[in-house]
Amino acid sequence: MFLRRTAAASAAVVLGLGLAACGSSGGDENTLVISASSTPHVEILEQVVNSGALGDYSLDIREVTGEIDPNELLVAGDVDANFFQHEPYLVDWQKQNGVDNLVAVADVHLEPISLYSNKVDSLDEIADGDSIAVPRDTTNYARALYLLESAGLITMDVPFTEADLSVVTEANITENPKNLEFIQIERPQLARQLDDPQVTAAVINSNYALEAGLTPADDSIYTEEVENNPFSNLLVVRAENENDPIVVALAEALESPETAAWIEETYSGSVVPVHPAN
Repeated sequence: MFLRRTAAASAAVVLGLGLAACGSSGGDENTLVISASSTPHVEILEQVVNSGALGDYSLDIREVTGEIDPNELLVAGDVDANFFQHEPYLVDWQKQNGVDNLVAVADVHLEPISLYSNKVDSLDEIADGDSIAVPRDTTNYARALYLLESAGLITMDVPFTEADLSVVTEANITENPKNLEFIQIERPQLARQLDDPQVTAAVINSNYALEAGLTPADDSIYTEEVENNPFSNLLVVRAENENDPIVVALAEALESPETAAWIEETYSGSVVPVHPAN
C-alpha cells in the first residue's frame, strides 16, 4: 500500500491515495513520481520542495507502507525514482532479482544502525544465552552482525572492509562467547521486539527507530561508526532516466549544502548528511 503525497514546488504537500505513474514514466514531464520511506526520506523530499530548490518541477511522493519493495515498482515503471535504500541493498537486490538497470544518482545521507534494549542499559549487561533481534534482509543482516562485532560481542571470520555482505551469515561467526542467539525479523517490525520478553536487544535501522520514537544518540546502547560507512542512502532511478532534467535537479538539491544543513539541524546526529553543509 502507498500513501500518496503530491508536492509542487509552489504549493503545500497534499496527502491522498492512489498509484498512477507520471513524470518520466509517461505523464507530466515536470512531475517526478517517487517512492520513499516516511522517516526521514519523505521529510527530506518535502523540505527540498518547500525550499523552492526544484523551481518549476514537482514531486509526486508515494510514501511506502507495508512490505512492497520500491525497487519492484521502479522496475515496473509505476514510479520514476525511489529514495529508501543504501548501495549494498541495491546491489544485492538487483543481483537477487536479475535486474541491472537501476542506478544511484545522488548519495544523500546516512542513518547509523544501532543496538537498542528495554531490558539492559549497557553491553556489559547482555548475558549468556540472550537473544538479539536483527534485520532479516541479507545486507542489513550482515550489517547487524558486523555492528555486534564492533561492539565486542562476537567475532567474524572476514573483516568488514573485505566482506561480501550479500553472503554473510551466522556461519561467518568464529567467536560468540556469550552464546547469543539471533532472531531475524523484518526491519519495520524490529522496534516492536524490544517489548518481547524473549528478546534482550534489537539492531534497528535509524529510520525505523525514529518512527518508533527512538533516538540513536540518546536511546541506543551501541551505534555504528559514521566515518567510512558504506550504507549512505541513495536516490535511485532507471538508467534510461538518470540524465532527465528533473532527476538532475532533484539529485543536485538533495546533495546541496542547504539540504545538508537542514538534515543536521533537524535530526541531531540520528541522520547524517553525506555532503557537508559548508
